[in-house]
Amino acid sequence: MQIVFRAAASSDIPELCRLRLAYFEEDFGKLPEQQTAAISAQLPQYFSAHLGRDCAVFVAEAPDGTLAANVLLICEEKPANPFFPSGKSGYVLGVYTMPEYRGQGIATRLMQMLQEYAAAVPLDIVTLSASEMGMGVYEKIGFTVRHTGFTEMEWKPE
Repeated sequence: MQIVFRAAASSDIPELCRLRLAYFEEDFGKLPEQQTAAISAQLPQYFSAHLGRDCAVFVAEAPDGTLAANVLLICEEKPANPFFPSGKSGYVLGVYTMPEYRGQGIATRLMQMLQEYAAAVPLDIVTLSASEMGMGVYEKIGFTVRHTGFTEMEWKPE
């Protein structure tokens, strides 16, 4: 049996949560218990409300039925501007492959599925924040570094 590539279904929500938490642990290290509990409580609710609506998730299912990898695409509609004249854009996040499945082209295939989906919706633009590990994958499938003359900023309410 081999890896199966497909869109995620609601029955995958527990596995999507597991992969997301594994991604966070690898990226941020062991999170405080309270933060892990809050994230663990929110994720199933989020996926139940958004999966298949404004959140498309593509997965690689391992032969044992667990998910080996996933990519998430958050779709949104905003007032149109020169970057997205129809107002429809997407943001990729949570591109994650379990360590034992890396180097097999799984993330590349999932990203290509995401691109096919985004073209069919259609979205005007799809953006992401690339890690050093992912940069080569994204460039290989056509993502380019965007220089807009703007600096990304954030504010967090206390």
